[in-house]
Amino acid sequence: MINLFAYSISFLIGFLLIRLILGEKTKISFFLHCALALGLGLGISADLTFFLLLTCGQFSQIGLLAINILMLLLLAALNFFYVPKASRLQPVEKIKHEITFHITTAICWIIAAIIIGILSQQFPFGGWDAWGLYNMKAKFIIYGETHWTDLTRLHAHTQPSYPLLLPLINAWIFSVFQKNIIEVASMTGVIFSFSCGLLLYAGLSMLIKRPVAVIAALLLTTTPSYIFWSTTQYADVLLAYYLLASTILLILTLRTREYRIALLAGLFWGMMPFAKNEGLVLLFLFIVITSGFFLADKAYDRKKSLSLIKNLIIGAAITGLATIVFKIFLAPATREVLYNPLAYKLKYCNIQGFLTTTKFYAVTMMSPGWILTWSLIALITIANLKKWFLVKESRVLVLILAGFAISLLYVYLTTAHFDLTWRLECTASRILLYLLPSILFLSFYTLWIETKKD
Repeated sequence: MINLFAYSISFLIGFLLIRLILGEKTKISFFLHCALALGLGLGISADLTFFLLLTCGQFSQIGLLAINILMLLLLAALNFFYVPKASRLQPVEKIKHEITFHITTAICWIIAAIIIGILSQQFPFGGWDAWGLYNMKAKFIIYGETHWTDLTRLHAHTQPSYPLLLPLINAWIFSVFQKNIIEVASMTGVIFSFSCGLLLYAGLSMLIKRPVAVIAALLLTTTPSYIFWSTTQYADVLLAYYLLASTILLILTLRTREYRIALLAGLFWGMMPFAKNEGLVLLFLFIVITSGFFLADKAYDRKKSLSLIKNLIIGAAITGLATIVFKIFLAPATREVLYNPLAYKLKYCNIQGFLTTTKFYAVTMMSPGWILTWSLIALITIANLKKWFLVKESRVLVLILAGFAISLLYVYLTTAHFDLTWRLECTASRILLYLLPSILFLSFYTLWIETKKD
């Protein structure tokens, strides 16, 4: 628990940065502000760790503490001088039924957190290859001295091309008190697993009825397979969190057309590629489809649309810089994607490969650990199909998800270095994990939001 101090430093960095970006007039709920602050702060701390490693050549506990505390002090000073006092939090008088609701909700969250924490200890060392994929790289960063970059020359089975957000977060948390790295990796998984539920509730409660938002969030955090995969110390739960945050902030950008929210959305978009390689595809789709929508929709002034797009791209470029540097100068080419599939004999690129892939996902979603949640999503989709096309935010996000599904299918059908069934067994549940929070959010949002004529 002592490591919570390091998480608190990152939380305050994220909280103050969001407050500085939004300023006095642009408002989001306090709960959403807090739910976004932890992920943004940890992402910034990871980026600072990465660039400090490049600058110093090796891990430095004093350097990491100094640069994070300096960032915190700088943001505190900027908030004090540039954010008007009028925008500071004021106490709000609560009526009796609201107090009861908040107490009941808090009890539910405490129970959910305890359940997730207990179940995570069934696998204290994480999933079967979590150490090879992520935690071993954290050890390279911490103990590798000037040879920490050797993690990009490891065996192909350890995926040396994988981005470093999770190992960097764990290295930063470890640096504060230098406690057991196993405990740090486990705690990071639990915190992000629980934070996805909080973020789902915080985002939905700004847009639809709060009791419905509680149901959606508790449905996520009590799904057995979600709890299992989100606490096995893979980076998928990080992508789940940043994809959900990107989805929520995209919806708020579309609804409010606020430049500051667009900039904040871009910051979260740029975090996705540093979590997993799939984040590069998601970032591309978010930028292209959202930009196309802004430019094509007559309800938006062209000049305003270009300004919103500019803010989104600037935000993504700021947090995406670490990914650019890593991919260009450090990471080897990934074997997961065939950039020239014509050079290989593709035995799965046929109707049989397509059927195998779709059947495997269908069977996985109907497995005991997933069936309740995905069945509910299917029922909401069928019952509410027309509204998915009437709500403009849903149209944009459905296009993004459809584009991502096509990209995934391409990767599966062009599999050349692996067996397709083995690949599906290794990836299907993890992909469902990071897509689930955003799809659940979109399902409840589309069902409960009032339809407007666009």
